[in-house]
Order: sequence, then structure tokens, then C-alpha cells
Amino acid sequence: MSIRILFVDDEPLLLSGLQRSLRPLRNEWNAAFATGGEEALAALAREPFQVIVTDMRMPGMDGAALLKEVMRLYPDMLRLVLSGQSDLESVVKSAGVTHQYLSKPCSIGALRDAVNRAVSLHQLLADSSLKQLLSRLHSIPSVPPLYVELMNCVKSNEATIQAVSTIIQKDMGMSAKVLQLANSALGAQGRVTTTADAVVYLGLDAIRTLLLTLHAFSEFRPSAGSKFSMQSLWLHSLATGALAERIIQTLPADGNAPGSMRMIGLLHDVGRLVLAANLPDSFERAHELTTEEGMTPWDAERAVFGATHAEVGAYLIGLWGLPEHIVEAVAYHHAPSNCPHPGSATLTALHVADALAAGTSAHDHEIHHPEPDGRYLAGMSLADRLPEWRHLSQQTAHEETGRD
Repeated sequence: MSIRILFVDDEPLLLSGLQRSLRPLRNEWNAAFATGGEEALAALAREPFQVIVTDMRMPGMDGAALLKEVMRLYPDMLRLVLSGQSDLESVVKSAGVTHQYLSKPCSIGALRDAVNRAVSLHQLLADSSLKQLLSRLHSIPSVPPLYVELMNCVKSNEATIQAVSTIIQKDMGMSAKVLQLANSALGAQGRVTTTADAVVYLGLDAIRTLLLTLHAFSEFRPSAGSKFSMQSLWLHSLATGALAERIIQTLPADGNAPGSMRMIGLLHDVGRLVLAANLPDSFERAHELTTEEGMTPWDAERAVFGATHAEVGAYLIGLWGLPEHIVEAVAYHHAPSNCPHPGSATLTALHVADALAAGTSAHDHEIHHPEPDGRYLAGMSLADRLPEWRHLSQQTAHEETGRD
């Protein structure tokens, strides 16, 4: 089934050239073209589309205003920007309403990969209401003390990239937004995999603009009586990243950078934060299933939401342009045997670290978390490494606690 996609630009000659360039994809894409925002909205009202790709600077209704309206009217639609205006103002203006930002000139191959990958990720979630929720998501909540600390840092005349990145990489919400912008904006396209590199790539001016103008990182306050603990999730994510960084060093190299494991560990449970922040009542119901009926958290989530926090997190970071091996590791960190491409060192390290770190941090102690998948490890001829990794887990927990 072909993908229905609408391209929007105020230059008819550019649209005409794009239409000719897309002819080799006519069996994959059913493309339509609109010269401006008003014409695009009229086209969307007449027939359904899965994807919209728009220029940013257009007379009348610009790209950001168009995507904001599309987000309101068609929250399930994928929204991409394809623009030559790769300045900071355009990036920040579109940050809350676009899934990816592609810079001109953009090859047809790169455009095809970005659109097809986004559509594939969109199909990862079975529940349409959850897809609509995620399509409207502007930001991921952050730990309030860190938010305040970062605000004070960037306001200071003595702010440095090192100081800012040190604060950001402690928190999943901040890390996720900065990585999203670094990979979606200004042509990075998946090449930025660590928070520090993202801060360097964007620069302090971009970070200040995001914080002070868009308020991109909002505080999250659970409702009264909520079983969700932001602090516990944060501690578990930090512990998982620290341990995964150690474990991957014991595995054969597979071509992916092991230096990003702390960041991956920090983001691997970001789906839990999204669910807790946006669907608190349903999240509490899923928690009840884990405590009252003994279900695993992810089985309970699938029963309540139609998807797990792992799939939600993978969907988000995939749309934001992070590399495929990170997306897969997050998506399958509880079920590595189900991964279409099992065996990556990133997935293995994250899966084992997540399971072992659950016993060494304040992370839902009343819930039973299964052991690492023995069948998966045996299939990878790694089952005999588990005692070594358990010892590494205890050692890492002791060292990280001492460091804090």
C-alpha cells in the first residue's frame, strides 16, 4: 500500500522539480503538492494523508503555523519540515510541531529514507489513541531540581558547554529534546548520539532559546496518590546507563559507538515517563495490575494501553532521528528475542543492564522484574557471562553511589 504524502512549498517551480524527482517512487508514494498553507489545509480537508512535508518560510501562513494547525486537526499525521532556512530561529520555531527537520538540499534518497522510516515507526504502535497522544507531545517532563539548575546555568554569563551538557545528560527529558533537535535540525540526521555532542552541535544560544523562549523542558508533578516516582525512574535510568556502559565493553564490537550507552540507558524508559505524565489514570491502572495480579509492567501496559513503554519510547526517539540500533535497543530491551535483528551489542548490554539494575536501585521494589532473558543469551552464546555481569552490576552500583 502506497504512502499518501503532501508536499507544501510556495515556489511552484520547486514543487514541479520535486514532482519529477519523485517519479521513481511512484509505486511507493502517492504524492500531492500544494503551494502554500491555505491550499495545503484545503487538500487535507478533501482527502486523507499520512505525511505532510512543508517548507518553513512561506508568505501568509508559514510552515510552523501550518504544522500547528495540522497537529490540531490531524494529530495522527506525521509532520516533517524540508527547508533551506536552517537558521536557529526556524529550528526553534518548528521544534514543538515537527517530528523531523530536513535541510535543503536534501537528496531524494535521504528524503525517502526519512519518510519511510517515520511511517514504519508510526506502525509500531497498535493503539490509535496512543499514536495521537504522542503526535501531540511537545516535550518530555524533566526532574524539577535539574530544570532549575539548568535554567540558572544558562542564564549565567559563566555558562560553558561542558557545564550545560553535564546537567542535561543527567535527565531523560532534557537529553531527549536536545538529541531530537540536534538530529532533526541543521542536517545532522542521526549522527549525534551523545548529549554532550548535541550541546556542542546546537550551541549555548540554541539551548538558551529553547529554555527561555519555548520552555521546552517542563516540570512534571504526579497527581496526589500516584504510584509513579520520578526520582526512582531517574535513578534506575542512570544505573542502567552506567552498567550498560560497562557491559558493552565486555562484548565483541559490532560497529556501533559504545560511548553512547549512558545516554541510551537514560532514555530507555522514557516511554514510562510519557505514559505517566499524559495518561496518569491509565498508568495507575497498569501499576495495579502489576501489584495485584503479578503481571510484568510491560504486560500490564499492553493490556491497558495497547503498547508498552518500550515501544512508546522507541517510537519517539525513532521519529526524532536517532540511529536504528538505538531505536531497536529501546524497543526490545524487555524482549530481545523478538527483535528483527537480534544480537547487537547495544541491545544485549541494555537488556542485561536494565534487568540487573532493577535490583540495585529504588525502582518499583514491590514489583517483580524478570531476570535477563536466558534463551536470548544462550542463543548468543553469552549465558555463561551472566555471573560476571552480576558482579559488574554490584561493583558499578557501589562506585556510582560513591561518586554521587
